[in-house]
Amino acid sequence: MIFERKFGRRSFLKGSAAAAAVAGVAVAGPGNTIAKALAAGEKAAATADRDQIFYGTCRSNCFSGCRLKIHVRNQKVTMISMGELPDSRYNKICAKGFSHVQRIYDPKRVKYPLKRVGERGSNQWEQITWDEAIEIIGNKWEGYQKEFGKESIAYYCNSGNFGQVGWRTPARLFNLMGSCSIAPNIDEAYVKSSINALGYGQMMNSNEYTDRLNSKTIIIWGANPTEAQPQNWHFMAEARKDNGTTIIVIDPNYTASAAKADIHVPIRPGTDAALALGMMNYIIQQGWTDKGFLQKSSVAPLLVKDDGKYLRQSDVTGKPPADPKVDPFIVWDSQANTHGLVTEVLDPAISGIYTIADIKVTTAYTLLLNRVAEYPPEKAAEICDVPVETIREIARIYATNTPSSIYQQYGVDHYVNAHYGIFSIFGLGMITGNIGKEGACCGITGGASNYLNTGALLNPPGAVPGPVLAHAQIPNIMKEKQYAGKSLTIKSLYVYNANPIGVFAERKSILEAINKIDFLVVADLFMSETAMYADILLPAAHWFETDDMAISTNTGYLMLQEKAIEPLYGSKPDYQIAALLAKRMGYGDYFNYEPKDYMLMALDSDAARELSITCESLLEKKVVRGLPAKTWIHGENGVFPTPTGRVQFYIENPKPTFDYGQKFDVAKERLPYLFEPPNEAWHENPLFEKYPLVCYQEKVKWRVHTQWTHTPWLRELDPEPIVKLNSIDAEARGVKDGDVVRVFNDRGYVIIKAVINNGLRPGMVNIPHGWQKDQYIEGHYQDLTSNVVNPLYVNNAYFDTLVQIEKA
Repeated sequence: MIFERKFGRRSFLKGSAAAAAVAGVAVAGPGNTIAKALAAGEKAAATADRDQIFYGTCRSNCFSGCRLKIHVRNQKVTMISMGELPDSRYNKICAKGFSHVQRIYDPKRVKYPLKRVGERGSNQWEQITWDEAIEIIGNKWEGYQKEFGKESIAYYCNSGNFGQVGWRTPARLFNLMGSCSIAPNIDEAYVKSSINALGYGQMMNSNEYTDRLNSKTIIIWGANPTEAQPQNWHFMAEARKDNGTTIIVIDPNYTASAAKADIHVPIRPGTDAALALGMMNYIIQQGWTDKGFLQKSSVAPLLVKDDGKYLRQSDVTGKPPADPKVDPFIVWDSQANTHGLVTEVLDPAISGIYTIADIKVTTAYTLLLNRVAEYPPEKAAEICDVPVETIREIARIYATNTPSSIYQQYGVDHYVNAHYGIFSIFGLGMITGNIGKEGACCGITGGASNYLNTGALLNPPGAVPGPVLAHAQIPNIMKEKQYAGKSLTIKSLYVYNANPIGVFAERKSILEAINKIDFLVVADLFMSETAMYADILLPAAHWFETDDMAISTNTGYLMLQEKAIEPLYGSKPDYQIAALLAKRMGYGDYFNYEPKDYMLMALDSDAARELSITCESLLEKKVVRGLPAKTWIHGENGVFPTPTGRVQFYIENPKPTFDYGQKFDVAKERLPYLFEPPNEAWHENPLFEKYPLVCYQEKVKWRVHTQWTHTPWLRELDPEPIVKLNSIDAEARGVKDGDVVRVFNDRGYVIIKAVINNGLRPGMVNIPHGWQKDQYIEGHYQDLTSNVVNPLYVNNAYFDTLVQIEKA
């Protein structure tokens, strides 16, 4: 059936509300408060024994993964409750989990395929059928491929749905088509630095969260788990309460986590490298290093030549190795006073300068010592605006009250100079041996997924993926029509599981670039900012409306997502949308599968079999553990998943996260232990006179990026965008609590309500992250941010932003 009716926002929402009423599901609104909703929930709980129970998981981004019970009665989801895991310590649910009912039956859901009929962003649509939508898309794509080549079509996916089937299958299609993939330049400074330093293991590069109970000292650095990761925070709170663990929070602002800590260090924003280096300096001075760990499990004894490369056996023998992949490192034997193979020397020197086969070499640790010597605590104190006594005290506690762990998220990551701070924080763990032991870790805990055969999902036989593009370069690509020195014309973009216009830095440049793309297709549950600019908008199903499986990034479990109800309205799961498009583009034979078939593909690996994980066991148990140990310890055997098999503070071959021909200083990046001021957010920046406030974006418990932004229950608790500022900064500008203010810089502005919060460091303001354009009085907070990136760790630096505030 073809629908020719045209409608705008008002009629669209009115029809949506009617649909919700037909569904028979109560949602909170002006006359339906949280109290009423909770009362209804209690009544529902009393009759829950009559419900069908399906199991699923929250999978809306990194660090999600709570198991959920989905209660269904008469083919309707009536409530969500906490699901149980084999390890009950992981049993959690938050307000977002409870509110899924409102997301499923939200009147603002995109219900049917829509075709844009007005200007982009005007929200004028024509409802069309799925057949029409697929045919329009197919015709466009075939035309672009014929005229501009396969790479003229690009796709972008982020973390809006971590279900393996829904996440991977659209990418499978685009890899078969030879399309470009646009990769998000978000959190890359942390991710790439951590992999370079610590490797990528079963739980990324840190210990399982339950292991925090074994720590005697925990430093929370650049994170606010009380607010942003409550499912992780409780382990640290229990360690402090039950075991006397000392908690130190390093954060410019007095956060909820800082309020629960033993020590709060209000560091100057963007100076994390200087603080960590000052701590390392003091630890080395006091002799609190772990020589055994440095010798056996770090690159400390490896010898560095003048060209920056490690000394290998072939350098000494003058003969190429029989196997180019096997060329052992040479170290200096402290006992024999000569050189030897790293695999044979029991007591390698970790410091010193030597000459071997007429080659001058220096231990990697000596290079680190020389660099750290440049940052005594006094210098660090001046840079960081932290008392030198505090630096010495937290260094002492961390190095001596062991085992110690450092809990990090991405707060340090959001500056252009971020990777220097991240590496330096890792350096603390390396020199003290607070890595690879119970209670001792310093990386980031991520999903246990190494056993998945994702290649089978993404790259079936015949797939030839196109180039991977850095999203930060999209404005340049659209302007210059080239990437990495090669011609590239993007004519169409497909977006799913993401809202780039709502979250990318320097939004105006991204919006301008997207408006240069001829044909934009978006698949989403809701009318997101990006969906608003689509030419064709496809209604995606909610997570609970399809079968899937998801890695719990917090717990290490693989969880089955059972389809609790049929997809509502005209929505379809992403894997079905991909199959329809594939059939139209001539790749239908690669998509004649149901979710179970894709799960079988993903679990067909030796690594999965070693863990006794099969599709059958997952379907039977509905949750299986993806870790081989009772409590996972990253590097527990002293061996790390890096090129050297050791933790690496020296990077022999630094490579950019995305290589598009940019230049960087290789020599400097081999030893990334130094302080450079933030690109913009610095008090000595001349721009500081005009814009003297550093603006950052707090992650809050009410949403995940732009998901849950319009959920009624959560909006009652967190109703509108605000900017938080210290009373000192407010008084200087004549701003009072509740005033409407304009936050601005040369790139853009946003008009929002001001809230006075003396937990804010003077000179800093906070616009909580995740709101969308229609929720601001005017403007947009991502118009304030900059798209400037570090050339090596290409990464959006959201906090590296200066602004001014005035009353609106």
